[in-house]
Amino acid sequence: MISRRTLLGSLAVAGAGMVLGPRRVLADAGVEATARITAFYDALLECMRNGAELGFDGRYRIIQPVLNDTFDVATMCRISVGPDWTAMSGEDKGAVLQTFDRYIVTTYAARFRSYSNQKFEIGAVKSAGEDRVLVETKLVRSNGEPVELNYLFRLNENAWRVIDIYLAGSISQMAQLRAEFAQSLRQGGATALVAQLEQKIQDLKKEA
Repeated sequence: MISRRTLLGSLAVAGAGMVLGPRRVLADAGVEATARITAFYDALLECMRNGAELGFDGRYRIIQPVLNDTFDVATMCRISVGPDWTAMSGEDKGAVLQTFDRYIVTTYAARFRSYSNQKFEIGAVKSAGEDRVLVETKLVRSNGEPVELNYLFRLNENAWRVIDIYLAGSISQMAQLRAEFAQSLRQGGATALVAQLEQKIQDLKKEA
């Protein structure tokens, strides 16, 4: 027979596990998510510090693998396209996703090309739902002005990856892209969206 003391002790341990469980999950998620963002920022800083020497193509080659390891590009694409995604054929989805991926990488390769003592700071990791965490970060400009860049991570296939970026701390980049893509999707579906993304890529390359 289990004594009252043993029973109460077991219940106390179980209760502690229930309390610590979510905290432990958040801590584990925070470690992985922070490591991914750190690697991503290291790649961006390398491109910024050696921007002219690397050129656009060199920066693209550095950013592409780490971005695809950090971002869940497929989910980001689906969110940006919105309800129209479900009606697309498999071929159209593949074309949109491939071009969207190039667009995201091109955006970073074009914009993070010079260095003037900027730095990235990684802050708190907060729970954002059962399978989501938010990593708060800042880009501190050379004049000391901080720009908030918060990353929403989701657990997918045993890996934490970014599914949205909040500019200025609260402006969803995926929501912005969905608004930008809406007209193309209405007028010409996937074909028009691919054309729009290709044009964005060319415009970014001109800046780079």
